[in-house]
Amino acid sequence: MTMRTLTVALLSLAACRGDSDTDASRPARRPEKRAPAHDKDDGDDVRCTRDRDRVCVGDDVVACDGGELGRRVRTCKDGCKDGRCVASCASAGSELIYVVDLNADLLAFDPRKLPNDPFRRIGSLKGCDANTEHGASPFSMSVDRQGMAWVLFGDGAMYKVSITDARCQRAMFLPSPGGSPQFGMGYATDEPGGATEKLYIAGNDDRHMLSAVDTDAKTPQARDVGRIPVPAGETQNPELTGTGDARLYGFFPTENEPSFVQEIDRRSGRALGPKWKLGDRPLGRVTAYAFAHWGGKFYIFVTLGDGSDRSTVHVLDRTTGKHSVLLESVPYKISGAGVSTCAPEKDQ
Repeated sequence: MTMRTLTVALLSLAACRGDSDTDASRPARRPEKRAPAHDKDDGDDVRCTRDRDRVCVGDDVVACDGGELGRRVRTCKDGCKDGRCVASCASAGSELIYVVDLNADLLAFDPRKLPNDPFRRIGSLKGCDANTEHGASPFSMSVDRQGMAWVLFGDGAMYKVSITDARCQRAMFLPSPGGSPQFGMGYATDEPGGATEKLYIAGNDDRHMLSAVDTDAKTPQARDVGRIPVPAGETQNPELTGTGDARLYGFFPTENEPSFVQEIDRRSGRALGPKWKLGDRPLGRVTAYAFAHWGGKFYIFVTLGDGSDRSTVHVLDRTTGKHSVLLESVPYKISGAGVSTCAPEKDQ
Protein backbone atom coordinates (compact mmCIF):
# COMPACT_ATOMS: atom_id res chain seq x y z
CA MET A 1 0.00 0.00 0.00
CA THR A 2 1.47 3.32 -1.05
CA MET A 3 1.88 5.61 1.88
CA ARG A 4 2.87 9.24 1.93
CA THR A 5 4.29 10.89 5.02
CA LEU A 6 4.13 14.64 5.32
CA THR A 7 5.58 16.34 8.39
CA VAL A 8 4.48 19.49 10.16
CA ALA A 9 5.43 21.05 13.49
CA LEU A 10 2.46 21.31 15.80
CA LEU A 11 1.71 24.93 16.63
CA SER A 12 0.66 25.96 20.09
CA LEU A 13 -2.37 28.18 20.27
CA ALA A 14 -1.85 31.47 22.13
CA ALA A 15 -4.47 32.37 24.71
CA CYS A 16 -6.48 35.46 23.80
CA ARG A 17 -6.41 38.36 26.27
CA GLY A 18 -9.59 40.33 26.68
CA ASP A 19 -9.72 43.92 25.34
CA SER A 20 -11.30 46.83 27.23
CA ASP A 21 -12.27 48.59 23.97
CA THR A 22 -16.07 48.57 23.73
CA ASP A 23 -16.39 50.07 20.24
CA ALA A 24 -19.57 48.44 18.88
CA SER A 25 -18.36 48.90 15.31
CA ARG A 26 -15.53 46.42 15.87
CA PRO A 27 -16.44 42.98 14.43
CA ALA A 28 -16.67 40.13 16.92
CA ARG A 29 -13.61 37.92 17.05
CA ARG A 30 -14.28 34.34 15.95
CA PRO A 31 -13.03 31.71 18.38
CA GLU A 32 -9.93 29.85 17.24
CA LYS A 33 -10.22 26.15 16.48
CA ARG A 34 -8.06 24.11 18.81
CA ALA A 35 -6.46 20.76 18.19
CA PRO A 36 -7.35 17.99 20.65
CA ALA A 37 -5.37 17.96 23.86
CA HIS A 38 -2.67 15.31 24.20
CA ASP A 39 -0.74 13.99 27.13
CA LYS A 40 2.65 14.41 25.54
CA ASP A 41 4.49 16.31 22.85
CA ASP A 42 3.80 14.32 19.71
CA GLY A 43 6.52 15.89 17.59
CA ASP A 44 6.18 15.54 13.85
CA ASP A 45 2.75 14.52 12.58
CA VAL A 46 0.91 13.99 9.33
CA ARG A 47 -0.68 17.19 8.04
CA CYS A 48 -4.43 17.41 7.60
CA THR A 49 -5.31 18.07 3.98
CA ARG A 50 -8.65 18.23 2.25
CA ASP A 51 -8.23 14.73 0.79
CA ARG A 52 -7.51 13.10 4.18
CA ASP A 53 -10.31 12.46 6.65
CA ARG A 54 -8.12 11.28 9.57
CA VAL A 55 -4.48 11.52 10.69
CA CYS A 56 -2.35 10.21 13.56
CA VAL A 57 -1.23 12.40 16.43
CA GLY A 58 0.88 10.13 18.60
CA ASP A 59 -1.28 7.08 19.34
CA ASP A 60 -4.49 8.99 18.65
CA VAL A 61 -6.62 8.95 15.50
CA VAL A 62 -7.70 12.55 14.94
CA ALA A 63 -10.38 13.72 12.51
CA CYS A 64 -9.58 16.35 9.90
CA ASP A 65 -12.08 19.17 9.64
CA GLY A 66 -11.66 21.39 6.60
CA GLY A 67 -7.95 20.70 6.45
CA GLU A 68 -7.42 21.33 10.18
CA LEU A 69 -7.08 19.05 13.19
CA GLY A 70 -10.45 18.30 14.75
CA ARG A 71 -11.73 15.93 17.41
CA ARG A 72 -9.95 12.89 18.73
CA VAL A 73 -11.66 9.81 17.26
CA ARG A 74 -9.94 7.09 19.31
CA THR A 75 -6.73 6.13 21.05
CA CYS A 76 -4.98 3.12 19.54
CA LYS A 77 -3.81 0.28 21.74
CA ASP A 78 -1.02 -0.87 19.40
CA GLY A 79 -0.13 2.41 17.73
CA CYS A 80 -1.50 4.59 14.96
CA LYS A 81 -0.36 4.68 11.34
CA ASP A 82 -1.73 6.66 8.39
CA GLY A 83 -4.87 7.69 10.24
CA ARG A 84 -5.78 4.16 11.32
CA CYS A 85 -5.13 2.03 14.38
CA VAL A 86 -2.58 -0.69 13.68
CA ALA A 87 -4.43 -4.00 13.48
CA SER A 88 -3.42 -6.30 16.31
CA CYS A 89 -5.30 -9.56 15.71
CA ALA A 90 -7.55 -8.76 18.65
CA SER A 91 -10.78 -9.44 16.74
CA ALA A 92 -12.52 -12.55 17.96
CA GLY A 93 -12.63 -15.31 15.37
CA SER A 94 -10.07 -13.70 13.06
CA GLU A 95 -7.97 -16.87 13.19
CA LEU A 96 -10.48 -19.04 11.28
CA ILE A 97 -11.13 -19.62 7.58
CA TYR A 98 -14.31 -18.05 6.22
CA VAL A 99 -16.02 -19.09 3.00
CA VAL A 100 -18.91 -17.91 0.87
CA ASP A 101 -20.89 -20.04 -1.58
CA LEU A 102 -22.79 -19.38 -4.78
CA ASN A 103 -26.00 -19.22 -2.76
CA ALA A 104 -24.54 -16.17 -0.95
CA ASP A 105 -24.20 -17.93 2.41
CA LEU A 106 -21.29 -16.95 4.65
CA LEU A 107 -19.78 -19.82 6.66
CA ALA A 108 -16.91 -20.37 9.06
CA PHE A 109 -14.56 -23.28 8.37
CA ASP A 110 -12.63 -24.41 11.46
CA PRO A 111 -9.89 -26.96 10.63
CA ARG A 112 -9.59 -27.79 14.33
CA LYS A 113 -12.97 -29.53 14.22
CA LEU A 114 -11.88 -32.09 11.65
CA PRO A 115 -12.65 -34.95 11.08
CA ASN A 116 -16.06 -33.73 12.28
CA ASP A 117 -18.04 -31.15 10.31
CA PRO A 118 -15.85 -28.00 10.15
CA PHE A 119 -18.56 -25.74 8.64
CA ARG A 120 -20.77 -23.33 10.59
CA ARG A 121 -23.29 -21.09 8.81
CA ILE A 122 -23.12 -17.43 9.86
CA GLY A 123 -25.75 -15.84 7.65
CA SER A 124 -26.91 -14.83 4.20
CA LEU A 125 -25.41 -12.10 2.00
CA LYS A 126 -28.40 -11.90 -0.31
CA GLY A 127 -29.34 -8.57 1.19
CA CYS A 128 -25.96 -7.04 0.33
CA ASP A 129 -26.34 -6.64 -3.39
CA ALA A 130 -29.63 -5.63 -5.00
CA ASN A 131 -28.43 -7.33 -8.18
CA THR A 132 -28.26 -10.79 -6.60
CA GLU A 133 -31.86 -11.34 -7.65
CA HIS A 134 -30.74 -10.88 -11.23
CA GLY A 135 -27.93 -13.41 -11.22
CA ALA A 136 -24.98 -11.83 -9.39
CA SER A 137 -23.42 -14.13 -6.81
CA PRO A 138 -20.23 -14.03 -4.71
CA PHE A 139 -17.11 -14.40 -6.82
CA SER A 140 -14.23 -14.13 -4.33
CA MET A 141 -13.44 -13.00 -0.79
CA SER A 142 -10.71 -12.28 1.74
CA VAL A 143 -10.53 -11.37 5.44
CA ASP A 144 -8.46 -8.57 6.99
CA ARG A 145 -6.74 -8.47 10.38
CA GLN A 146 -9.62 -6.52 11.89
CA GLY A 147 -12.00 -9.41 11.27
CA MET A 148 -13.78 -7.90 8.28
CA ALA A 149 -14.54 -9.99 5.20
CA TRP A 150 -14.20 -8.33 1.80
CA VAL A 151 -16.59 -10.05 -0.61
CA LEU A 152 -16.61 -9.47 -4.36
CA PHE A 153 -19.78 -10.22 -6.32
CA GLY A 154 -19.77 -11.30 -9.94
CA ASP A 155 -21.08 -7.92 -11.06
CA GLY A 156 -17.96 -6.21 -9.66
CA ALA A 157 -19.56 -4.87 -6.48
CA MET A 158 -17.36 -5.13 -3.36
CA TYR A 159 -18.80 -5.41 0.15
CA LYS A 160 -17.35 -5.35 3.65
CA VAL A 161 -19.04 -8.11 5.64
CA SER A 162 -18.97 -8.85 9.38
CA ILE A 163 -17.65 -12.34 10.13
CA THR A 164 -19.84 -12.30 13.24
CA ASP A 165 -23.33 -11.79 11.82
CA ALA A 166 -22.89 -11.35 8.02
CA ARG A 167 -24.04 -7.72 8.06
CA CYS A 168 -22.64 -5.89 5.07
CA GLN A 169 -21.96 -2.46 3.65
CA ARG A 170 -20.84 -1.37 0.21
CA ALA A 171 -17.08 -0.81 0.03
CA MET A 172 -15.74 2.09 -2.00
CA PHE A 173 -13.26 0.25 -4.20
CA LEU A 174 -11.64 1.17 -7.51
CA PRO A 175 -9.89 -1.39 -9.73
CA SER A 176 -6.73 -0.34 -11.52
CA PRO A 177 -7.26 1.45 -14.86
CA GLY A 178 -8.17 -1.22 -17.39
CA GLY A 179 -8.34 -3.84 -14.64
CA SER A 180 -10.89 -6.65 -14.53
CA PRO A 181 -13.98 -6.16 -12.33
CA GLN A 182 -13.58 -9.83 -11.30
CA PHE A 183 -10.54 -11.16 -9.46
CA GLY A 184 -9.22 -13.53 -6.85
CA MET A 185 -7.81 -11.97 -3.70
CA GLY A 186 -5.87 -12.50 -0.50
CA TYR A 187 -4.13 -10.46 2.21
CA ALA A 188 -0.42 -10.74 3.05
CA THR A 189 1.57 -8.80 5.63
CA ASP A 190 4.12 -6.21 4.51
CA GLU A 191 6.89 -7.96 6.45
CA PRO A 192 7.22 -11.24 8.35
CA GLY A 193 5.36 -10.95 11.63
CA GLY A 194 4.26 -7.41 10.76
CA ALA A 195 1.00 -5.77 11.76
CA THR A 196 0.34 -4.01 8.43
CA GLU A 197 -0.89 -5.71 5.29
CA LYS A 198 -2.05 -5.25 1.72
CA LEU A 199 -4.83 -6.90 -0.24
CA TYR A 200 -3.53 -8.57 -3.41
CA ILE A 201 -5.83 -9.27 -6.33
CA ALA A 202 -5.44 -11.41 -9.45
CA GLY A 203 -7.46 -10.12 -12.38
CA ASN A 204 -9.77 -12.53 -14.19
CA ASP A 205 -8.90 -11.42 -17.72
CA ASP A 206 -6.25 -11.89 -20.39
CA ARG A 207 -3.79 -9.59 -18.60
CA HIS A 208 -3.51 -11.92 -15.57
CA MET A 209 -2.31 -8.93 -13.58
CA LEU A 210 -1.40 -8.96 -9.90
CA SER A 211 -2.38 -5.73 -8.14
CA ALA A 212 -2.04 -4.43 -4.59
CA VAL A 213 -4.64 -2.46 -2.63
CA ASP A 214 -4.47 -0.33 0.50
CA THR A 215 -7.89 -1.15 1.95
CA ASP A 216 -7.36 1.36 4.78
CA ALA A 217 -7.45 4.21 2.28
CA LYS A 218 -10.56 6.40 2.09
CA THR A 219 -11.18 5.05 -1.42
CA PRO A 220 -9.12 1.87 -1.94
CA GLN A 221 -7.47 1.88 -5.37
CA ALA A 222 -5.78 -1.14 -6.96
CA ARG A 223 -2.20 -0.61 -8.15
CA ASP A 224 -0.72 -2.97 -10.74
CA VAL A 225 2.33 -4.94 -9.58
CA GLY A 226 3.13 -7.33 -12.43
CA ARG A 227 1.82 -10.16 -14.58
CA ILE A 228 1.17 -13.58 -13.06
CA PRO A 229 2.48 -16.38 -15.30
CA VAL A 230 -0.44 -18.67 -16.20
CA PRO A 231 0.13 -22.00 -18.01
CA ALA A 232 -0.35 -21.83 -21.77
CA GLY A 233 -3.88 -22.58 -22.88
CA GLU A 234 -5.41 -21.82 -19.47
CA THR A 235 -7.76 -18.91 -18.95
CA GLN A 236 -8.88 -18.86 -15.32
CA ASN A 237 -7.21 -16.55 -12.84
CA PRO A 238 -5.57 -17.98 -9.73
CA GLU A 239 -7.25 -17.60 -6.37
CA LEU A 240 -4.96 -16.06 -3.74
CA THR A 241 -4.12 -16.50 -0.08
CA GLY A 242 -1.47 -14.81 2.02
CA THR A 243 0.25 -15.35 5.34
CA GLY A 244 1.55 -13.49 8.36
CA ASP A 245 5.09 -14.17 7.19
CA ALA A 246 4.59 -11.84 4.21
CA ARG A 247 4.17 -14.54 1.57
CA LEU A 248 1.53 -14.84 -1.14
CA TYR A 249 0.30 -18.02 -2.83
CA GLY A 250 -1.97 -18.84 -5.74
CA PHE A 251 -4.16 -21.83 -6.54
CA PHE A 252 -4.22 -22.40 -10.31
CA PRO A 253 -7.26 -24.44 -11.46
CA THR A 254 -5.95 -25.85 -14.74
CA GLU A 255 -8.06 -28.00 -17.05
CA ASN A 256 -5.34 -29.57 -19.21
CA GLU A 257 -2.87 -30.57 -16.49
CA PRO A 258 -2.98 -31.16 -12.73
CA SER A 259 -4.08 -28.08 -10.83
CA PHE A 260 -1.43 -26.70 -8.51
CA VAL A 261 -0.45 -24.25 -5.78
CA GLN A 262 2.58 -21.98 -6.15
CA GLU A 263 4.08 -19.02 -4.34
CA ILE A 264 3.76 -15.65 -6.11
CA ASP A 265 6.20 -12.79 -5.64
CA ARG A 266 3.98 -10.04 -4.25
CA ARG A 267 6.38 -7.37 -5.60
CA SER A 268 6.48 -8.56 -9.21
CA GLY A 269 3.86 -11.28 -9.79
CA ARG A 270 6.45 -13.85 -10.89
CA ALA A 271 6.31 -17.49 -9.77
CA LEU A 272 8.51 -18.62 -6.89
CA GLY A 273 9.56 -22.07 -5.75
CA PRO A 274 7.99 -25.44 -6.54
CA LYS A 275 4.57 -26.29 -7.91
CA TRP A 276 2.55 -28.36 -5.46
CA LYS A 277 0.18 -30.46 -7.57
CA LEU A 278 -3.27 -31.68 -6.60
CA GLY A 279 -2.72 -35.25 -7.76
CA ASP A 280 -1.38 -36.60 -11.01
CA ARG A 281 -4.39 -35.91 -13.23
CA PRO A 282 -6.43 -32.85 -14.19
CA LEU A 283 -9.42 -32.18 -11.94
CA GLY A 284 -11.66 -31.50 -14.92
CA ARG A 285 -13.72 -28.41 -15.63
CA VAL A 286 -13.75 -26.37 -12.44
CA THR A 287 -16.78 -24.07 -12.10
CA ALA A 288 -16.15 -22.68 -8.60
CA TYR A 289 -13.05 -22.64 -6.44
CA ALA A 290 -11.57 -21.02 -3.36
CA PHE A 291 -8.33 -21.21 -1.45
CA ALA A 292 -6.93 -20.44 2.03
CA HIS A 293 -3.82 -21.15 4.10
CA TRP A 294 -4.14 -22.22 7.74
CA GLY A 295 -1.71 -23.90 10.13
CA GLY A 296 0.89 -24.79 7.53
CA LYS A 297 -1.64 -26.31 5.13
CA PHE A 298 -3.53 -25.10 2.08
CA TYR A 299 -7.27 -25.78 1.97
CA ILE A 300 -8.70 -25.82 -1.56
CA PHE A 301 -12.45 -25.81 -2.20
CA VAL A 302 -13.43 -27.09 -5.65
CA THR A 303 -16.75 -27.51 -7.48
CA LEU A 304 -16.67 -29.42 -10.77
CA GLY A 305 -18.95 -28.79 -13.72
CA ASP A 306 -19.43 -32.48 -14.53
CA GLY A 307 -23.20 -32.46 -14.15
CA SER A 308 -23.15 -33.53 -10.52
CA ASP A 309 -22.05 -30.15 -9.10
CA ARG A 310 -19.90 -32.22 -6.79
CA SER A 311 -17.85 -30.14 -4.37
CA THR A 312 -14.76 -31.33 -2.56
CA VAL A 313 -12.21 -29.96 -0.11
CA HIS A 314 -8.54 -30.72 -0.74
CA VAL A 315 -5.64 -30.24 1.65
CA LEU A 316 -2.01 -29.73 0.67
CA ASP A 317 0.86 -29.64 3.17
CA ARG A 318 2.98 -26.53 2.67
CA THR A 319 6.14 -28.26 3.92
CA THR A 320 5.97 -31.67 2.26
CA GLY A 321 3.71 -30.97 -0.72
CA LYS A 322 1.57 -33.99 0.23
CA HIS A 323 -1.96 -33.77 -1.18
CA SER A 324 -5.17 -35.53 -0.19
CA VAL A 325 -8.93 -35.13 -0.58
CA LEU A 326 -10.15 -34.05 2.82
CA LEU A 327 -13.92 -33.94 2.30
CA GLU A 328 -16.10 -35.28 -0.51
CA SER A 329 -19.65 -34.32 -1.50
CA VAL A 330 -19.65 -31.03 0.39
CA PRO A 331 -23.16 -29.45 0.21
CA TYR A 332 -21.79 -25.99 -0.64
CA LYS A 333 -20.58 -24.60 -3.96
CA ILE A 334 -17.84 -22.46 -2.49
CA SER A 335 -16.71 -19.53 -4.62
CA GLY A 336 -14.65 -17.57 -2.11
CA ALA A 337 -12.49 -18.22 0.94
CA GLY A 338 -10.72 -15.78 3.20
CA VAL A 339 -8.31 -16.10 6.08
CA SER A 340 -6.74 -13.32 8.10
CA THR A 341 -2.98 -12.95 8.36
CA CYS A 342 -3.67 -13.49 12.09
CA ALA A 343 -4.32 -17.17 11.35
CA PRO A 344 -1.67 -19.58 12.72
CA GLU A 345 1.32 -20.37 10.55
CA LYS A 346 1.70 -23.82 12.10
CA ASP A 347 -0.86 -26.42 13.06
CA GLN A 348 -2.06 -25.96 16.63
